[in-house]
Amino acid sequence: MRDAATTISGAWQIEDGTAVTFRDAAVAWAMAAYEVLGETATEYGYYVTVQELAERVQEMSGVRTDAPTRTWMDAILRKVARRCHNAGEPPLTALCVKRNLKVGDSYRYVLELAALPIPADIETHAAYARWACYAAYGADVPADGGTPPLIPRGGSARQAAAATRQAAAKSDPGARTVVCSSCFIQLPATGICEHC
Repeated sequence: MRDAATTISGAWQIEDGTAVTFRDAAVAWAMAAYEVLGETATEYGYYVTVQELAERVQEMSGVRTDAPTRTWMDAILRKVARRCHNAGEPPLTALCVKRNLKVGDSYRYVLELAALPIPADIETHAAYARWACYAAYGADVPADGGTPPLIPRGGSARQAAAATRQAAAKSDPGARTVVCSSCFIQLPATGICEHC
């Protein structure tokens, strides 16, 4: 049973109800989020919603909160984005979408970290970032490299993967999309990124 200290801190150990500072909880949740997103990246076309990720990180970390997800998940995604950026990895946060299947404001932080301008179509940028995540985490990417997976409205992760594979199968097998290794935007024919 939670005590008064737990209610004040806003987070507690699932096992025994011991209060946990929100700072310590955020660190535990960020570590779990990195793991969940890395696991998600191993399946081409998969993604996770913010709400699903919030539930999974609380279960994995053994630390729970009754605070609304919108008040703390952005900070967790920012921690994951910083970790990926500092390690030179693709931004795993591109795999986390809101209920409407679009990336949230926290994805803009990925661009800020890389000192890139916010593109007019942030969803396409996020699709290229997801594609880079799948490639980096050993997902079964189509032989031709596939196409950056935009998430279809109302689709599940499996439906998104199937739609992406169908689109890749219809595309010209000789054409391969080349993206910038820094900002994940499709390179022009010159091969030189116009954004970096």
